Amino acid sequence: MSLKERIKDAAYRLGADLVGFGGIDRCAQAPLMMSPQGLYPDARTVIVMAIHHPDACIELGGVEHPQKIGPYSIQYLMNSRLDEMAYRLATFIERQGYGAMPIASSNIWRYNSYKELDAVFAPDVSHIYMAVVAGLADMGFNGLALTPEYGARNRFITVITNAAIEPDPLIPPGTICDKCMLCRKHCPSKALSTEIDGEKVLRISDYEYRFPNKNLWRCAWGEHFDLDLDLEIPEKVNEQVILKMVKQHGVRAGEMGQCLKFCVPKPNRSFDLNYSKTPMRKHWVSTDETRVSRGVVDRLFARVCAEGAEQLIVTSADDLRAMGVDPESVLPGTKSALTLVLSLPQEADTEAARFGAQYQIDSLSYDLARNIETLGFRSIVSVEHITQPDAVTTASATKAVVSAQADLNGRLVLANTVLTRMAIQPQRRGPSGDTVKPDWGDATSDLASQLSELARACGADLMGIASAARMDAIVDQLRPAFDGEEILDAADRSIRFTPWEPEITARRRTFQTPEDHLPGAQSVFVFGLRMHEEVLRWATKPPAEAAGPYSFETYVTNYVGWPIAVRIIKQLEAWGYRARLVTDVTGSDSVTANPRGPQPDLFTNRFAGVAAGLGYLATSGHLATPQFGIRQRVFAIVTDAPLWPSDLYQPDSAEDRCVTCGARCIAACPSHAFTGRRVEFTLEGRTYGFQHIDAKRCDWVKRYALMGESGFQYLGSPADVFPDENVAASELDHALRQHDPIKKYRPVVVEPCVIRCPLAYAD
Repeated sequence: MSLKERIKDAAYRLGADLVGFGGIDRCAQAPLMMSPQGLYPDARTVIVMAIHHPDACIELGGVEHPQKIGPYSIQYLMNSRLDEMAYRLATFIERQGYGAMPIASSNIWRYNSYKELDAVFAPDVSHIYMAVVAGLADMGFNGLALTPEYGARNRFITVITNAAIEPDPLIPPGTICDKCMLCRKHCPSKALSTEIDGEKVLRISDYEYRFPNKNLWRCAWGEHFDLDLDLEIPEKVNEQVILKMVKQHGVRAGEMGQCLKFCVPKPNRSFDLNYSKTPMRKHWVSTDETRVSRGVVDRLFARVCAEGAEQLIVTSADDLRAMGVDPESVLPGTKSALTLVLSLPQEADTEAARFGAQYQIDSLSYDLARNIETLGFRSIVSVEHITQPDAVTTASATKAVVSAQADLNGRLVLANTVLTRMAIQPQRRGPSGDTVKPDWGDATSDLASQLSELARACGADLMGIASAARMDAIVDQLRPAFDGEEILDAADRSIRFTPWEPEITARRRTFQTPEDHLPGAQSVFVFGLRMHEEVLRWATKPPAEAAGPYSFETYVTNYVGWPIAVRIIKQLEAWGYRARLVTDVTGSDSVTANPRGPQPDLFTNRFAGVAAGLGYLATSGHLATPQFGIRQRVFAIVTDAPLWPSDLYQPDSAEDRCVTCGARCIAACPSHAFTGRRVEFTLEGRTYGFQHIDAKRCDWVKRYALMGESGFQYLGSPADVFPDENVAASELDHALRQHDPIKKYRPVVVEPCVIRCPLAYAD
């Protein structure tokens, strides 16, 4: 099988609806700082994947008001799903021996012009344009990429690679958009009819794709800045107007883009005004559910259960009405509700585990809705997902169904519901409730190897086991270096897109053992996910000087890793053991500023990684492994299962590049956080050491993005403040107020100590 076909197969297995390939030569006319070749000079091909919005989520979203988006909120899950797909496809390509750079789905932009890049709201590369480059789409009048299959009802994600892959044919301009002008008619901010500055021209090979050059500040009024669309919008909209209006009126909510809502290609366009004022997309298949093979439904449900749903409960529309829920108000013509449930014991209830479990359930619900839609039945993913039914105050299908399951009482419940026009026999699929432990007389039933096989099957790159005793030994030796260390926590009292109003509190670090997280802990299961080599190699470097791909890897590794951890916790529970996902076993970690919110930093679980035999500690204090150097994120699950610990790892002097690199990490640190003091500990006769770091100075750079060299300057941030010798709360308060009020909402950080390290990528 060719590389192209292997990549296609991998992409479709990840959930793509469409996959396309474009040669880098097609991007020759792109601004270098906003191009694949600018980000990754060795690039030869762009790979673009698309997933589509379930039709009902578009047709029934934003009906009452564009800023009451309802089921269109599936958009946010789609972004996360695209991010996961890009990360996993890049990993697949690396495993084939090629370089790959995945690009974030959204939320990383240069809001203003940057050096020679004369653009606003500029992403690292435009997925819209790359969809055209890869032969998936035409450009519409609305400035969106339109596919023949879904029109504007898709979102795209791009992976750049140095593999030379045959490109797909381009779709000629004007093929799909028939200039119906419904997008212009229904745009509430008049972005397609007011302040138009001529045309934009996307030149690819011999083709020119033309569409209005709209004012993106006007376009972003409601969709990005959440300003009330019922306000009178000035004739001229710019950044200053946006800031003024946010200060005067505050924010309302995000907007469902009407340019997307009303855009359906003419061959697929139909109307049913009793259902929606939005054009309906004609389905390619129309199925009589009374004649559907039982195997069709079985395959739909078996996949959902195999990929992590604990229970799948099918309820008829009549039974929902008997429970006091009106499914017609959500999806007219509803015949069935399919509720997916995943529950966790209370000791496993952590923020990361909740995120992982909810993402898993929401993602499976989205897939289920799309798969039923391919059979010809409109389906909608409920936006009423829950974490505990009692927390939901309004009547919903999810609450009604989950509340009726007595076996879920006393557990953390995460659930979501797909409403569909397909009539499916009411049923419940789920666990038997029996606890089954492997047969210890069978060598193949070793718990540690089975967990490692599960983690590997879910996508983990590294696996190891640490005993609780090893972790205790590390904590005992390192407590003097960490316990009681002062940390400054800053919260922003202001609303989005207004200046910082810091609220700063000081606390003392508490160094922790596995027992502190789970009484009776015996073991720590540790696994790791790679950061992609080409991302670290080119981070902040010319010609693009991009920080976005690194920032993307900072959060996407969590989005992929936390659901994997939940799968492992559920397996341990099935064997009768308790388990808990912890952000960092010792509590010696911090967080990194990120467009998706603060993310655990790359120090997270470094000591657990050493104790689990994954690697050793670099001078910078990061975990270094023989497979990836310092480019991995590590996750830890504390359990009372008696897992056999892995052998420890320690490199010989020829392998340890810290011996000869000249301490580049120390020289690269903008805030001079390294104190010059070496900290060491011994484990089973092996000695590990690293440079001590002043936590407040390190946080100044990566947690609060206050120095340009930490990455934020590459998105135009003006904040560049060097900290005093002893960082005080008042100093941090003053510095945070210097952040740009718009850019502060999406901070981007690239740790210089990481990207300057010889262990980050091969020279």
